[in-house]
Amino acid sequence: MPFNKILIVGSGPAGLTLAQYLKRHDVPFQVVEKAPVSRLQGYSVSIHFALPYLVLALGEDKMKGFQEYVSVNHTTDTGVALVNYDGQVLLKLDGIPALSGKGIRANRTRIRDRLMEGINVETDVEVTDVHFGDHQAVVKTSKGDICADIVVGADGLRSAVRSSIIGNKVQELSVVNLSASRNITRQEHEVFSKYSPTHFIMFGPKTSNRQGVVNFFYSINDVSNDGETYNVRWVLSWDQGLDLREIPNTNDGLHKIAYEMADQFYEPVKKLIQMTDPSTKIWFSHASQCMPDYSLDNRGQITLIGDALHAMTAYRGEGLNHAVMDAVLLGEQIVLAHQGKRSVTEALTTYQKQAMARGRTAVKASYESAMGAHLGFSTLYKFSMRVLNLVVSNLQDYNIMEYFWGNTHK
Repeated sequence: MPFNKILIVGSGPAGLTLAQYLKRHDVPFQVVEKAPVSRLQGYSVSIHFALPYLVLALGEDKMKGFQEYVSVNHTTDTGVALVNYDGQVLLKLDGIPALSGKGIRANRTRIRDRLMEGINVETDVEVTDVHFGDHQAVVKTSKGDICADIVVGADGLRSAVRSSIIGNKVQELSVVNLSASRNITRQEHEVFSKYSPTHFIMFGPKTSNRQGVVNFFYSINDVSNDGETYNVRWVLSWDQGLDLREIPNTNDGLHKIAYEMADQFYEPVKKLIQMTDPSTKIWFSHASQCMPDYSLDNRGQITLIGDALHAMTAYRGEGLNHAVMDAVLLGEQIVLAHQGKRSVTEALTTYQKQAMARGRTAVKASYESAMGAHLGFSTLYKFSMRVLNLVVSNLQDYNIMEYFWGNTHK
């Protein structure tokens, strides 16, 4: 029997991708969102292996000009680099190491704007509880009950849907970071663009009084229309398990820590951090993750996608890509059930089996990258990275990265 309604809880990239896919296949749905429409959508993110899935969700016509529109610098010119604290390149890639082809560095707000096209989202709807029903799931919200044939939790790391059916499951890691956004001039950005036109990570030095290292991350968020002003985000990260520091609870105190940490990096990075306006908000946060839990029993009514199912750290740049992949693979199964080609339980179980196995691989790999990046590298390892850089730059074959980076999405 065809569905009357698929309820999508959450209007981030995962939820909106699923909505676009269902819309293309004439499956009725409703999207609700806890936050107001003006909610902060984050800053920038890498899109690589998700691109073919976005084509399946949006269609070829809507994907025309997509990369240029969502790109942080409004072009397909992107790259990523691993850099030593003294400014020496360890590994530099044109494009993003998608393992098979190039990706883009994208502005999250513009991604959402494109995914929102033609989709109605009901905002300020807070989900308080979710129940399995006799024939439909029942969702308790701040604006009344909603019944649906299938409820899809696409509501992120702190998913209310997940918490209602299997508990919180979020793990807070010992890796922490300080971050801020600020504007710089085109000339100031050019100092960093020798590493990448969009983003790079710089590894701090090992010191005698610290077990771990502090790392620096640089990424463009957006570029002004005249190309003269760049809004960038800088991040300082470290492992508190190796380097325990007292974290103040004032913005002035966080600026002071960032200022001190910046001293160990070469001058342009040091200046970028230390010349940040003292009134700028500094954010302190823990890296978190959520490992897929096999106790999730969909019972033909409720499932999860994206961070609600498998939240991973940012240290492999894959979270959004897995979320989009989830949305399309779940969408395919929902369409089959809508057409009566398989039962709802079979459809959701088929999706979950693949998504959970893939998600566990990705969460584990991302965890290992997050922890390993803050241990510090030996001289031999840095030499090996430079050799790899020579190989990659000469062959221009990103598939070689699979041997060193690992593939989490197949």
